[in-house]
Amino acid sequence: MNVTLLVNTSAGEGTHSKRELRRTLEAAGHRVELGGRKGKKLRRALGAPGDLVVAAGGDGTVGRILKALAGRGVPLAILPLGTANNVARSLGVRGSPEELVAGWPAARRTLVRVGIARGPWGETRFIESVGVGLLARLMSPSLDRGIRDVEDARARTDRLIRALPLTRWRLELDGQDLSGDYLLVEAMNIRCVGPNLCVAQRAEPGDGRLEVVLAGGEDRATLRSLTGRAPEFGSALLPRSGRRLTVWCKRKELHVDHTYGKDLRAPRGLMRVDVELSGLGVEVLV
Repeated sequence: MNVTLLVNTSAGEGTHSKRELRRTLEAAGHRVELGGRKGKKLRRALGAPGDLVVAAGGDGTVGRILKALAGRGVPLAILPLGTANNVARSLGVRGSPEELVAGWPAARRTLVRVGIARGPWGETRFIESVGVGLLARLMSPSLDRGIRDVEDARARTDRLIRALPLTRWRLELDGQDLSGDYLLVEAMNIRCVGPNLCVAQRAEPGDGRLEVVLAGGEDRATLRSLTGRAPEFGSALLPRSGRRLTVWCKRKELHVDHTYGKDLRAPRGLMRVDVELSGLGVEVLV
């Protein structure tokens, strides 16, 4: 196949170079074109991507490429090199680059839809989740600074679960009022989020439905158990399935994938945010 390879060499422990990954693909018989993974370089690489695009990196890299590739009709293969690798874990993509490349001929294709969060700032695409509360707080500059790895992030999450007060949010899921006091509200497109917190085991990224996780004060113990549990074990939380979540929140309470609300250039004060999945997607080799 003609393959476009997009690599984040600093992902995870940074042990895989572009040259090594290119050799792996060429040894499997593929013709490889290296491209950039951001901005104009990414748009140029996806202008003529060949038969397959390969995203080698962590969730940030994979998500950015998925959003840019959506609707182009070209499949994606993931080589997970990051620390959390939530997208790859949720899809069941795991193994070394050599093992994954060898498995491509027999791989099935799973559709991953792109989500859209709409607010006063405009529209922002997402792959993983949109939420308010716990995970948005974890992404705030005061807590996000200096996180070393997934284990460190999980330890910080555990401390935050114990200390974070409940917040009252106005919520609607497909028109149904779900307003209440919560620690965490997450509209999930995939199963795992943040530091491998698998709170939505039933999430299917191609079914056009969000899995909305609502965690209140009575769920602190369940959330804490997830910070010390292997991702495969999942959660006792029972998400609600729906097509559109509407939440009224302040920008510092919100995140869209890895973007903290203050970075969305949203206005101060209370705002309405609508979250749903689009008709655009990408087929991923699994």
